[in-house]
Amino acid sequence: MKIDEFSKISGVSVYTLRFYDKLNILKPISVNQDNRYRSYGPEQLSRVAEINSLKELGVPLKGMSAIFSASTDDSNMIRVIADRQISELQIKIKHIEDQIKHIQASLFLYNNGGFNMMNGITVKTTRAFLAATLRKKYDKNTKRYDEFSMDLWNSLENEIQKNGGSLSTPCLTLYYSGLYLEQNNKIVDQEIVEPLTHELVVDKNSEVLIREIPSEKVASIIHTEGFENIDVVGNKLIAWVKENGYVVSGPIREIYHIDQKNPDDVNTIELQLPLKNS
Repeated sequence: MKIDEFSKISGVSVYTLRFYDKLNILKPISVNQDNRYRSYGPEQLSRVAEINSLKELGVPLKGMSAIFSASTDDSNMIRVIADRQISELQIKIKHIEDQIKHIQASLFLYNNGGFNMMNGITVKTTRAFLAATLRKKYDKNTKRYDEFSMDLWNSLENEIQKNGGSLSTPCLTLYYSGLYLEQNNKIVDQEIVEPLTHELVVDKNSEVLIREIPSEKVASIIHTEGFENIDVVGNKLIAWVKENGYVVSGPIREIYHIDQKNPDDVNTIELQLPLKNS
């Protein structure tokens, strides 16, 4: 069939078909030597479909000639290219997600009085606040830590509710040793903290304390992947503090910033390390 007829059937303009011929990606089955008219066959419609598929995959027209001349069969070739494109897009998506997390962390620090230092670490002064706290020690050789931690939080929240307390946010954990600090210690010494909206009176025999968490100068870092690799982030913060001539002056704070849209998910954790100059 002549080029104009093939153009109508394939949906590709005459100009584009001539361009494909020039690029050696879709050549006519014959060319009349007298009038230079190009002729195409219906079997070449499959090549048009392949070209369109490759264009959708982001393959440039000039690169298709080498692809079509390769020995790999067309269907497998397109699968290979598609897999490669998917991998490249996934890398780009991961990069964009990392950029978003970095911007979110920077915005959080800006809104909370910090200023950016190197490696995403910030130095700022925290505000004092009233809190209910419960301090316990956990033996790493006994039951699982997540069970211990859950029991601890339940005990604290039950005590607050029993005495008519009202919780604020965010809650946090103070680690004195065993995690982050003095990691070789087999005993984890921690104090969980629930901020309060007003003064609360508890039984004098209760293990729960009502006290003020003091204002402190801290080094801070934001981690936006929940508890995954949180120990690595903590080590990074501790190393930065030592390298910059500070001395740790108190327990490390692990603060849980809750997404109000997904209150059951803890994705953003801030680590704070109280400082004093050496």
